[in-house]
Amino acid sequence: MEKLGEFYRKDKVVGIVKVENMLSGKILLLKSFDVVNEYKNIRFSLDMGTFDNVDLQKDYEETGLELFDISLDKECSKENIDETLNDRKTYYKSQGRLFY
Repeated sequence: MEKLGEFYRKDKVVGIVKVENMLSGKILLLKSFDVVNEYKNIRFSLDMGTFDNVDLQKDYEETGLELFDISLDKECSKENIDETLNDRKTYYKSQGRLFY
């Protein structure tokens, strides 16, 4: 069983993952067909210094794990994951959020 927050799930959670720099407020949104595994991969890549987004990696190295939040932003279905990602980007842009 996969653990997500306080809940155990037998199925893989599909959704949008948000990586947030709590110091600058900048975010990165990623679609994922397995949120729990995605979280592990993001943390591993950031800790190893190999994350794909160079700007986010640099900020992570400068500020440290404590000022970053990696979380499920929105659960959705596989069929509407692209639409959900676009909707979430639009939402955060309307809030004046900055993106990596």
